[in-house]
Amino acid sequence: MIGLMPVKLDHALPQKFALLKTLYRLLEEEASRYPFVCEPGCADCCTVNLLATSAEVRYFLDSLEKSQKEALFQKLLPLKGKRRLRPKVTPNEMAALLMSGKEPPEDEGFVFEPCPFLKNQLCSIYERRAFICRTFYSLRKCQETHEAEAPPEFLTLSTVLTQLIEEIDLAGLYGNFLDLLLFFLEREQALSTEEIVIPDELLSNREAPDFAIPPQHEKYIRQFLARLYREPVGDKTFKELLDEVKEGVQLKEALSFLGEAL
Repeated sequence: MIGLMPVKLDHALPQKFALLKTLYRLLEEEASRYPFVCEPGCADCCTVNLLATSAEVRYFLDSLEKSQKEALFQKLLPLKGKRRLRPKVTPNEMAALLMSGKEPPEDEGFVFEPCPFLKNQLCSIYERRAFICRTFYSLRKCQETHEAEAPPEFLTLSTVLTQLIEEIDLAGLYGNFLDLLLFFLEREQALSTEEIVIPDELLSNREAPDFAIPPQHEKYIRQFLARLYREPVGDKTFKELLDEVKEGVQLKEALSFLGEAL
């Protein structure tokens, strides 16, 4: 348990993976409607400052053989503890603070260092990359403007889906992608899960208090969410499967100190 939130790291992983894949696919379809100029070789945004949920990290690790995981662990070990962006609150915690009129703490640690999965200016884990990587789109070359330039409504969509991905992984963790990788790789190598302590830099996911939608983008976002929620995922809709996953977490456990990292 982190704070008063239950942590169930292995809860409903196949269902979470199915939800993630569906969300990723619909976001890609939506992005294809815009004249984004991103192409292979554009890698200015590929840094060590990537934030993700534990479900996203497990989705990537699920694609690796045991030997590949061991090699990856040895590759990432020198990066343990190094300075990089580490969030102080989750996206849904930030939304809750803003809705209550409180100023969220500023994240610290951003460094402009290339992602270790970047090879020859190409992503070596592209098919299983984190959601945040999938939202890096620009209408102009970043080399020209020194920053990404995306339509405001698409940025809002990215923010809302970031909140939704946290909700998909309710009772999971949130943090830097590399920190999460190191944690789960260490966990797999441990003789017992009881030996693993969740580090302070990893936060507990929580349910969305509401989605952060500016009034001028409300129609656009609601239309996308309606399409996403109705999308088939196996024999259920996206919304039905999401509700089933969330129900299995049993949020009432957050009121006690009996939760445990399974």
